[in-house]
Amino acid sequence: MSEQKPDVDPEISEAFYGFVASNPKPTTRDGKPRLYFRAGQEHYGYGPDGSRIKLPTTFHDVVAFRGAAEAGDRKLAKGDWFLAIGHPEPSTNPKTGVEETEFIASRFGHDLARMNTHVGSPRRLSQMESPNRQQPQRQVGFEPPEHEQPGHEQHARAM
Repeated sequence: MSEQKPDVDPEISEAFYGFVASNPKPTTRDGKPRLYFRAGQEHYGYGPDGSRIKLPTTFHDVVAFRGAAEAGDRKLAKGDWFLAIGHPEPSTNPKTGVEETEFIASRFGHDLARMNTHVGSPRRLSQMESPNRQQPQRQVGFEPPEHEQPGHEQHARAM
């Protein structure tokens, strides 16, 4: 007898990409981990001659809960380029009363197209590194995105 696989569709969500514009703030809500930060998103258009034009950068609220909040707090720092999977949700700014949209993230990752990072499992990394090697200090300084070159890379931040 052959095993039948369940007819399950892939999980498909929306995505957000940008850079961490504020220091991520870990808190709790109802006893569960919560992470909040402002994210910047660069925008580009094309001029009449076909040249690429930098448009104003926009800023948005990103929120994560539970495991995503814990992972984001460990892995993301101000200035990091990231990708997030989740969904937008309407919210009201408590300070201004203005209706806004925040992105509720269920997963985070670094934007490998814009950051120079090293990826590997902890087991494999521990086998490759010597026991005397010191871990580099994590950089948390913010370097504003370059406006002339949208395809730039930022230096990797140790995770």
